[in-house]
Amino acid sequence: MYRVFIQTSDGTKWEMPYSGLSFTEELNVDRSAQVSFDVSVCQAVADGYNTTLLNIFSGGYRELYVYKDTTIVYSGYVAEPSFYRSQNDAGSIAIASKGFFSLLEKRYTDALRTYSGEDASDIMMDLIDYTQGLTYGDFGITQGSLETSVNRDRTFRYKNIKEAIEKLSNLHVDNSVDFDIDVNKQLNTYYPEKGETFENIIFEEGFNILSYQIIKKFIDAMSNQVLVFGQGSGDDQLVEVRDADDTYKSSFFLLQDTLSEIDVITAATLQAKGDRYLTKNKYPQLSINVTTLDTKPDITSYVIGDRCRVKIPSWGINQLL
Repeated sequence: MYRVFIQTSDGTKWEMPYSGLSFTEELNVDRSAQVSFDVSVCQAVADGYNTTLLNIFSGGYRELYVYKDTTIVYSGYVAEPSFYRSQNDAGSIAIASKGFFSLLEKRYTDALRTYSGEDASDIMMDLIDYTQGLTYGDFGITQGSLETSVNRDRTFRYKNIKEAIEKLSNLHVDNSVDFDIDVNKQLNTYYPEKGETFENIIFEEGFNILSYQIIKKFIDAMSNQVLVFGQGSGDDQLVEVRDADDTYKSSFFLLQDTLSEIDVITAATLQAKGDRYLTKNKYPQLSINVTTLDTKPDITSYVIGDRCRVKIPSWGINQLL
């Protein structure tokens, strides 16, 4: 049902039989995968191509593609290959992979890069275009569908590009955009958020949920007042204090936290970042992890960002998540 391929930057591709496979994705962050292989099985593939397993998995930059039937369900680069062997077996190989967005963690802006009143989607793409325009810098990331969103002011000095893009998104700023670099290496943005609502896709205890874990983010993970520090130092540093409604304080006392946003030079941006932080942390929230079959419902019928119904009667849960 699943097929795994290792591919070079020039398109040379090997299909590799795998023994174990898992992959995850987090909205506005990235995807990752873990794949394991048996050396005894894969060696036949290497021999057939007159090469070595070491070359296939790590002879240079390598990409990982996972298909379900004819649909790509995962793609990324090989971040770390590991090779194991004991006296009692022929050995195994483990591949840790990350999505293409994580490649930008190895890239930085130049000394000064300024944007004034530019759409967040356009800033994201421009940062990628800038770094891919450097010598040996082209990862092959292209523009997909960029939605018109909100204008932002940003000043970057030797800023990590992955972090800069994340901080433009709904992950860190209220009223911003969701984004992804998809399995086809295209940057897409979504405003005001990514995803659709599917009432007909249901994960239900006793039906298609094999196991679940419920974690309640409580006092240690909560904040109802945040101090957001911007550019400057000492008495000249820009600081904005943002508060949640007093009902959250009366129930849980005053819970403070700080955010460091030293690249930000406008008060409105600091306020938006503080408000987003409070949105995610001002009240107790349930984190629900479920394990289910990839056929009930089919894994290709929904994507990260979609809202599906989760029913766990044992804990009174019946809601769109």
